[in-house]
Amino acid sequence: MEQHAAGKPPSLFGPLPTRGIWTALDLSRAQFLVIVIASVAAFVFIGGPVWAHARESHFWRIGLSYAVIPVSVAAALRRNGKMRLTRIVVGSAVIALIKLVLTAALLVAIVLAQG
Repeated sequence: MEQHAAGKPPSLFGPLPTRGIWTALDLSRAQFLVIVIASVAAFVFIGGPVWAHARESHFWRIGLSYAVIPVSVAAALRRNGKMRLTRIVVGSAVIALIKLVLTAALLVAIVLAQG
């Protein structure tokens, strides 16, 4: 195995980026990822696991999972000392769009897997 200058083997991936869309939203990478993961997890588990109810109505599941986002963004921005209504709205909209894509893809994959 090839060794680097520090005597360590090369990593499979480079380091995670420290700057990204979260930077423009005045969130840390960890805050951004936790909010996205929490909102997707809320969608997946509110009212029971989504795979057990894939073909049923998702009204409450969707509503509550989106409600997590602005509350979490506001809390993170307040912690960062950057809380402004515009930042909360923009941050929530960006994360909501990312969540929409992730949850739609997840639900389609679950429905296709179930046949």
